[in-house]
Amino acid sequence: MTSYKTASMTELYDDEKAPIRRVPWYRRHKYRTLSAVAGTIVILGISLGVGLGVGLTGSEEGPPASSTMITNKRSDPPVATASPASGCQSGSLSVLGGLTVQANTTPIWQPLPGTPWQIVLNAPIDASKPLLPALSVYDIDMYGNTALTIQQMHLQGIKVICYFSAGSWESYRPDAGMFPPQDIGNDLSGWPGEKWLNTDSKAVRDIMANRIKLAADRGCDAVDPDNMDGFYKETNTGFPLNAGTALNYLSFLSLTAASHNMAIGLKNAGSIAKNATCMVEFSIIESCITNNECAIYNNFIAAGKPVFQIEYPAGAPGKVSAENLAKSCKINGNVGYSEVIKGKDLGGWVEYCDGTVFNTAVQN
Repeated sequence: MTSYKTASMTELYDDEKAPIRRVPWYRRHKYRTLSAVAGTIVILGISLGVGLGVGLTGSEEGPPASSTMITNKRSDPPVATASPASGCQSGSLSVLGGLTVQANTTPIWQPLPGTPWQIVLNAPIDASKPLLPALSVYDIDMYGNTALTIQQMHLQGIKVICYFSAGSWESYRPDAGMFPPQDIGNDLSGWPGEKWLNTDSKAVRDIMANRIKLAADRGCDAVDPDNMDGFYKETNTGFPLNAGTALNYLSFLSLTAASHNMAIGLKNAGSIAKNATCMVEFSIIESCITNNECAIYNNFIAAGKPVFQIEYPAGAPGKVSAENLAKSCKINGNVGYSEVIKGKDLGGWVEYCDGTVFNTAVQN
């Protein structure tokens, strides 16, 4: 039998600086709003008896009056432990996807609602000088940024969220050859070199566990796993994924991040947002104003967790009209969200709803 493993993880990551993501991760999920309400109803009726439990009990104290707080893993006040129907259980051990994870009670970073942020994915950050905007949270590409860059950001008081794709195979990533062919599914429409993954596969989960470890080794404070919404029928992944398998996978990723003392966020996937709140420390959403779905994520704000919102208006980057800025910044179910205006390239350019514009320095 032909082996799919082409190199050890140590060999793959000996060179700390791996290739940057060649294309932006922006996607307009036309089907998200349609599926959100129905998906939530389905989830509540699913018996997730496959080890969905996050297995953690959290502090009942409220957040301090600061931009970030530290809390225990991973429940939210006022609910210390959640029922299986919500995708969270109490306990000290969880076994998911063949991996046994000890629940970690070490304090983990918890940002607060309204925390301002910046996201740059198309090039490595240049943190050798003070970064602008001078904010406490940046989301950057995990592969394209070295441990030194992250250390320099920490010295500037920045918490670093590290992006990687958890639901898709990308031909240009250094571990691409480690995925079994049978776990690589259909193309992501419009994204050459990218295909959906079977996130129920132990092999896929083992690789993602190694990616999370790499993020921890580089000093990331949190991870931003993309493409968590392959369970929508319209994506046509090639695998029998559903809301239950998505929550199971998120639980696995959450536990793995917790074992490395890192926070984790939910990317898009609005139909599981309510059930996933207790598993993560924040949400990152795209185009919720455009898609009229911002209110789906209000549960995060109620739980004391931020919703990091991205809008992509015409003219960005650089020439967003006052009219388009007003449309992107209107209040429509997103009170308390942390909004940025970005170009689809997700480069250093960013605008905020007060009209301020910055160009974050990136490496050539």
